[in-house]
Amino acid sequence: MSSLFRIETASDEDTLQLLYDRLASRFAFGPARVILSRRKLTGGEIRYGRPHRITVSAHLTPREQEDTLRHEAAHAWAFQLRGARAGHGPLFRRLAEFLGAGTGPAPVTAALAAFRRERELVYRCEGDFRRVRPFRGRADCLACWRAKRPSRLRRQ
Repeated sequence: MSSLFRIETASDEDTLQLLYDRLASRFAFGPARVILSRRKLTGGEIRYGRPHRITVSAHLTPREQEDTLRHEAAHAWAFQLRGARAGHGPLFRRLAEFLGAGTGPAPVTAALAAFRRERELVYRCEGDFRRVRPFRGRADCLACWRAKRPSRLRRQ
């Protein structure tokens, strides 16, 4: 038996948009446009505005994408209550927990791990100091400075 009307399944981006819309209408915080990006290596970000713009990495698993969306929705809610200065403070943490967002650090995707390995810079003092972005000017070793024997970090 063939069907007359083809029923299309929702894309991952549509599913995330629907989740955000449901959360926003239930808890009365601002509208947002949710975008799933293949270019984004880290979990997600929010750009405040009317509407907010939430970008979530397509490199994450569906569960991690949902968790990231809930995290960004908590930012939107905190922004409505306190403005951009709410950051990751106590209010944000309470709201994120209430929305069901994980409290741990953002997940590291395989693409992000490869990117970091490829671009990692190693600075040497008495131990190794690893960093992805180069220092812009003189960089002193913080551990040596605290021990009252300042020395510069040198790039290997």
